[in-house]
Amino acid sequence: MRGFVRRMIMDRPHVQIYASAIDSQSPVRDVAPSFWTEPARKAVDYTNWLLETAIEHGIDILVPQRGKIGVANALGQFAENRIQVHLAADAQTLELLDDKAAFTASLAGDPYLCPTRVITTAAAFEDAVAALSDQGAVACVKPVRGVYGAGYWTLDATHPHAHLADPDARRIAPDVYAASLRRTEDIGATFSLLVMEHLPGLEASVDIIADRGAVMLASVRTKLDANHQRIETQHPLIAHASSLIRKHRLHGAINVQYKLDRLGAWRILEINARAAGGSSYCDEVGIPFCGTWIDVLTGTARPFEASIDVEIAAVTRAEPRKVPHA
Repeated sequence: MRGFVRRMIMDRPHVQIYASAIDSQSPVRDVAPSFWTEPARKAVDYTNWLLETAIEHGIDILVPQRGKIGVANALGQFAENRIQVHLAADAQTLELLDDKAAFTASLAGDPYLCPTRVITTAAAFEDAVAALSDQGAVACVKPVRGVYGAGYWTLDATHPHAHLADPDARRIAPDVYAASLRRTEDIGATFSLLVMEHLPGLEASVDIIADRGAVMLASVRTKLDANHQRIETQHPLIAHASSLIRKHRLHGAINVQYKLDRLGAWRILEINARAAGGSSYCDEVGIPFCGTWIDVLTGTARPFEASIDVEIAAVTRAEPRKVPHA
């Protein structure tokens, strides 16, 4: 968020920007003209806190980055206080995007969908992995709900301790995973997981700024390796991602994730109702991501249609912090 706020201030200096975060030392604090610390998760009713804080600070436009479904269910209260709330979608659609099983079901018949099974038993897990193996594919598993890759595992390890020896590789032996599911069943706990083909190819993120279902800006960042990306505004994935934006009337900064399968076909992974961390790279190559985002919020956005195709190197840059002194 630090990069987004800094760029917004640069591109739209006439807009007064406030930022908040749970972490009182969040990096965004160093660049935000005004900053306050949010309460810890579940410490208070977040929607009520957000409303009261917005009223106290005289906020006209609010862009929640957490607690979105709760806020979506209370839009009337914000409207009564003349606070414009910009969310990616209504509560029902936000719930759909959060639930990977429901989202997968909503894509039935879509050629970009990777065949996926929802499993709730150890036996179903073993059947799904075996079916993919029979097709010559490697399986992977992830929870129905989760963000930032939490709970994802590739099921191709051959040693029972592989996931312990190198947990960052996210590889586990299928029989070890199945044993953990059977133990989960033994203690009476439940689970809901997705099993699908592991996609070994390049990953692409479609970064979009939308205005109530209308795409104002779209670019594709293909992750060539750990340090290099290609950013394009003319790419076949944009048409598919834009159709989903229209279908769900998505709004604001959106990110749609794709990956190449073993046969070289693009498969959709998910829609994130937020900007991806790398979206700010767009601004570095002449794609006005942050400025257009602000313009959507203030009702002044215009479509960006220039053709850009650039490779970049992602680098880490050190900056001095604004440290309060006693």
